[in-house]
Amino acid sequence: MALGSKKTGFLVIVLALAGAPAQALDFPARHNHWRGGCAGILSIDADGIAFRQVRAKKQPHAWRWTWDAVQQFELGDDRRVRVLTYQDRALALGRDRDFDFRSRVMDQRLVARMNVPGQRLQWEIPVKRLRRNGGVIGRLRVYEDRIVFAASASGQSRTWRDSDIELVSSDSPFRLLLVTHEKNGRFDFQLRHRLEPPRYEALWLRLESGRGLRLLNEPARPGRP
Repeated sequence: MALGSKKTGFLVIVLALAGAPAQALDFPARHNHWRGGCAGILSIDADGIAFRQVRAKKQPHAWRWTWDAVQQFELGDDRRVRVLTYQDRALALGRDRDFDFRSRVMDQRLVARMNVPGQRLQWEIPVKRLRRNGGVIGRLRVYEDRIVFAASASGQSRTWRDSDIELVSSDSPFRLLLVTHEKNGRFDFQLRHRLEPPRYEALWLRLESGRGLRLLNEPARPGRP
């Protein structure tokens, strides 16, 4: 059973090989199951996903899934990781088997190179991402918990949760800069329509308040020339 269009609180990433890392990424993780859980290493590479338990007293848990064996891969804002497979659960009337993990660091290193919509779209605007070797046309979409760049070119889209963004700034109604945790994570957008100040200011305040900004009296408004 695929999740289909079911709404969840997760950042749902339907994986493709174009978005998989060329080299293996290893993360300390805990496998959650009905008898409490176990500690191990979660690995992601171009071929698939694997988990191996460490310091096991008996036979350790160890699994390996190739990408074509994975229906969905979910990374939650609470650092929860879920792997939904095509395996049937014999004791659950054929329901597809899933594996639930919790990682302390994966949300800092995994890059969502695709368009993953949120639950409530606040606004969107046509943009061009400026790059040294040519720009990329797309649409910038602001949801209540994330920002999505839906690019027209394959492999150029991005999805950032609020916690993935270090800085947002704008020096004119037709430019927007996002700095993210991604390596070389500077995204300079030329806006093809004017971005109204209330929208920009609301986004700036949301991201800054998420980093612990304390607002006194009236909200501070970032200046623009």
